[in-house]
Amino acid sequence: MTSKRNGGACLTSCTVARTQLALSERRDKHGFVAQWIGPLIALGTRAARYYRKAVDRQLVIVLSVPKRDFAAALIGCGWVLASEAPALASPLETLRRMQPGQPMRAVNSSQIISGTFSSLDEDTVPPRAQFAGVWWQVDKIRALAALKELNTEARELRPEPGSLEHMARLHLDWDTRLAYPAADLAIVGTLNWLEQDFDAYLSKEADGLPPSYIESLLKPMNAKAATWYTRLFASARLADHLPLADDLNAVILDGNGAIKYLGDIEAPVVICVLDRSVADETSAELAMQLRNTRGEPLPLWESLGWTPPTSVEALAFTMAL
Repeated sequence: MTSKRNGGACLTSCTVARTQLALSERRDKHGFVAQWIGPLIALGTRAARYYRKAVDRQLVIVLSVPKRDFAAALIGCGWVLASEAPALASPLETLRRMQPGQPMRAVNSSQIISGTFSSLDEDTVPPRAQFAGVWWQVDKIRALAALKELNTEARELRPEPGSLEHMARLHLDWDTRLAYPAADLAIVGTLNWLEQDFDAYLSKEADGLPPSYIESLLKPMNAKAATWYTRLFASARLADHLPLADDLNAVILDGNGAIKYLGDIEAPVVICVLDRSVADETSAELAMQLRNTRGEPLPLWESLGWTPPTSVEALAFTMAL
């Protein structure tokens, strides 16, 4: 598979620990296995597990990669794959407690709908609910969540869980995750590069399942999204969004332009991706300065159970929140 950014090197086939994972540019195209795919996804997963056990200090992980193609996307996928499923009441029970005008999100067999609740009619069989300007049969709703706020009403097709979602067993509560996702991840970088990385597929070799579309797994927030897991910020305009929302638990800073804001990010987990193909050591020096002046070194293997793949260098430290 060739990088769509700058014609980067093809991924070579090799075995990744116990599981072989592959990237491909199209759903129907055979993927190429590379030994760094699995470890980068695993880093996001291990960081999420570490966060749930220790939230009193900020965890900072700094990666140095030969080229940062797909790195932020794969780490983000790992974070999402490790997210906990919400505990939701039945759609009818939730609707009974809702007030007119309250924002909500519902999932049926084909759509995700976000909008405003209007009314519930239990005199009909089966009961019907009116939201987002349409009447819906309640028994056709797979999952429903009341929301505190809603940016815009939207509808989108319900994505099917793919290879990685099945591997992480997300398919068992897929609809509740779509209705009320953790939505606690942000990725900061060059948006057109990130969007190109999201337009790719991940799969576990020989599992016979459709590949996972990275964009569907990360579900970036945009004006047309009815649900979302990830907020994207352009590094060139990040200053306009600081301080970031306090409901973010992880922020991935992709590249030098994003890492320069490391000292301004207060999320419990921050992962920096340094690109060694760029001759600029400013971001690396900033990270080392923070580590030496405010941080406590953290051994990645002992604390997270993670070892960087070949050609990737990494260090971690914690700082007071």
